[in-house]
Amino acid sequence: MALWLARDVHAAAIDEDIVFLDVAADAYLCLVQASLLVALDDGGAVSPRDETSAQTLIEAGLVTHTPRLAVRAIPLKPTLDLRGAARRPRPREIAAGLLASGAAARDFRRLDFARILERARRGRQPGATSHDAAHHEAVLDAAAVFAVLRPWSPVGGACLKRSYQLLGYLRRLGLDADWVIGVRTWPFMAHCWLQSGPVALDDDVERLIAYTPILAV
Repeated sequence: MALWLARDVHAAAIDEDIVFLDVAADAYLCLVQASLLVALDDGGAVSPRDETSAQTLIEAGLVTHTPRLAVRAIPLKPTLDLRGAARRPRPREIAAGLLASGAAARDFRRLDFARILERARRGRQPGATSHDAAHHEAVLDAAAVFAVLRPWSPVGGACLKRSYQLLGYLRRLGLDADWVIGVRTWPFMAHCWLQSGPVALDDDVERLIAYTPILAV
């Protein structure tokens, strides 16, 4: 039976379990030992091993018979931490930090999780890629400077808001990065971070090892 993840549903296999993220509902669902009954394939295809498993996923709204639209490929997990800043913030970077801070505070007051992600998708910088060495180095430099500015920002709290703020800061400088959401089980936790190529921009690689990416923006 040909099935695909439903629109705005993402999934990741972790050992014998499968975690689903329903963006529209802003909810996670962990199916214990589901990988014994369901295989996740490339492009959002889902292959249940029996009719009962297929029907359960369909009734839960997690899969559909309609092929899904292409989604952004998830990058490999980062393996390097961001180096410290080698210089002081410039006026343009200070202004970008202030604007990003205000935008993040406003958006998280007004928008739900799905609309936050959609706004981040629409804001991607055309042509910006971590495969471009010059762009990658510019991102690392700007992110290191932002780490100096961050203690002065009124935006704190959850990783989602902090990484969204950094993403907005980079884009105001004409740069971009991958915004990744990851999950872990036993205990279940969700986390997010920014990365450029193999470098984690706003977290420690040692912490991120525990998480399996489920969605990238």
